[in-house]
Amino acid sequence: MTIQTIFTIVLLIATLAVMSSQKVRTDLVALVVMLLLVLSGIVPAGQAFAAFGQPVMIIVAGIYIIGAALLETGVATMLANQIQRVGAKGETTLLLMLMLLAALLTSVLSGMLVVALLMPAALRIARQINLAPSRLLLPLATIASIGSQLTLIGTPSNLVVSDILADNTGSPLGLFSVTGLGLASVAVAMVWFLLPGRRFLKSTLPDEPQLPSLDEVQHSYKLDKLLYRLRVRSGSNLIGEQLLASDLSLKFGLNLIAVRSQDGKLRPAKSKWVLEQDDLLIVTGDYGHVLQAANRHLLELKGAVHLSEFNQMEQETLRLAEVIVPIRSALIGKTLAQVDFRGRYGLNILAVQRQSKVIRQNLPALTLAASDTLLVQGPLDHIRAVGKDLNLLVMTNLAPRPGDLITSKASLTLAILAAMLLAVVTGLAALDVASFTAAMALIITGCISLNRAYHSIDVKVIMLIGGMLPLALALENTGAAEVVANLIIALSQNIGVIGSLVIAYLLAAVITQVISNSVVAALMTPIAIKLALVQGAPPEPFALAVIFAANAAWVTPLTDGNNLLVREPGVYTMRDYLTHGLPIFTLQSAAVLGLLAYFWL
Repeated sequence: MTIQTIFTIVLLIATLAVMSSQKVRTDLVALVVMLLLVLSGIVPAGQAFAAFGQPVMIIVAGIYIIGAALLETGVATMLANQIQRVGAKGETTLLLMLMLLAALLTSVLSGMLVVALLMPAALRIARQINLAPSRLLLPLATIASIGSQLTLIGTPSNLVVSDILADNTGSPLGLFSVTGLGLASVAVAMVWFLLPGRRFLKSTLPDEPQLPSLDEVQHSYKLDKLLYRLRVRSGSNLIGEQLLASDLSLKFGLNLIAVRSQDGKLRPAKSKWVLEQDDLLIVTGDYGHVLQAANRHLLELKGAVHLSEFNQMEQETLRLAEVIVPIRSALIGKTLAQVDFRGRYGLNILAVQRQSKVIRQNLPALTLAASDTLLVQGPLDHIRAVGKDLNLLVMTNLAPRPGDLITSKASLTLAILAAMLLAVVTGLAALDVASFTAAMALIITGCISLNRAYHSIDVKVIMLIGGMLPLALALENTGAAEVVANLIIALSQNIGVIGSLVIAYLLAAVITQVISNSVVAALMTPIAIKLALVQGAPPEPFALAVIFAANAAWVTPLTDGNNLLVREPGVYTMRDYLTHGLPIFTLQSAAVLGLLAYFWL
């Protein structure tokens, strides 16, 4: 062995040791490794830095942008809503729907995004049917991890393997090269959780309550028939009048919440707002009083409003929150009219909860008491400003999170994604070109803002992949990959190609429990390819084996982000992960390796 070969092998071992210690950020380690390879002359600077211009970088960045657009425009939520329609029928139906949807979404979305999206829905339905969340969240996280192997774009590590395979053989993997093995893996996990594994899912309720849904808030404050829309007709005597001058509040007891003008924008109701024809007023009040006001002022009643409608407004307009009156508040003993609540805080009060009593009528005359909980609505910056004078405290912010809303851009986003997949499948465009084109189309059409697109890209992953690719190149150029491959062959002289495949697979699966799957893919793929070529076997099954082994981090919660997300709400311990992870991994490994051996070797 040459000095460069020895240096590369030592650097490989040191990299694995430092990354597994988790004391230094993996992206920093990767960049230091790249620097050492450049300074040592093993990899020329041009080749090392060119790693950041590899097609895999464009693909990874594009996939992050596409995933963020799918989440924010509500495409993923459209699918998640199907769970709520059928999930309340029972645990088995809910679990099946949850796992199917997770598998489908993670074929094109980041697993952590999918878990973050579906976990609130799962928790909400679990509360409705009195089911412990721990019986749902671990299956969700596991399937979200395994489902990333249904397509090549499911996770960046898949793309790393394909990129290295293309550099060595000239033939990258196709978009659906992993789909058959992925379906078998998903099927194994689903069967486990639906049949034998269900008895091992513990029934532990979380210690802390979850954020209430809008349905629960509406029910708690008895707002089912309190919020209404009123359209200003052409003959209304309110046209040209300021809201302050109207008698909607004083005579009919209506609380004016917001006004949607002809430009389509919804704005908080202000006393100096001049009403125009076709303005849409959103008010709270008794249904009879609403009808009287509509008849008196020639307004058209457009039906009741669900609280979720407030979450369909522009991000910069109105939000819901619950605020509480602390015991030392200067507002205690004063009416809402006396403190000019709307003028003082810029917020509307929809209802007040005092102990178990809900107060919705004649709110201006309500005298505030300690511990009153006010359901308020108004601009987000006004809600954030509550509490500065210590007279009110924000208890619950009910603002929607990304992905909660189904926007008008959802259909367009879905169409762009479908066009990208069609272009790749039919061979009209390579995956890097198609993903970049799709990302640009989403930005140009307004499905996602440019700033949000930038923020959606995980720079740490980009740096990690770019820093590790030169090490993969060094393993190939110095012959270190061949040395390691020959070492594995020497250890498995009597078990042939299949035995070598199994050893490479298990080695990658063990390493991925302590370091990132993208790193494992970058390190193990050149070794696996060399191992195949030395024995005269096709490299593709060895590359596929690395893909599935590198993504086996879900066996433990050490490096799998999906498992970490559900750990606290599911009250899981290491024993819970191993109880399910080890049997599923054993069955999955048998299926994957068996299929690879049957069809490839």
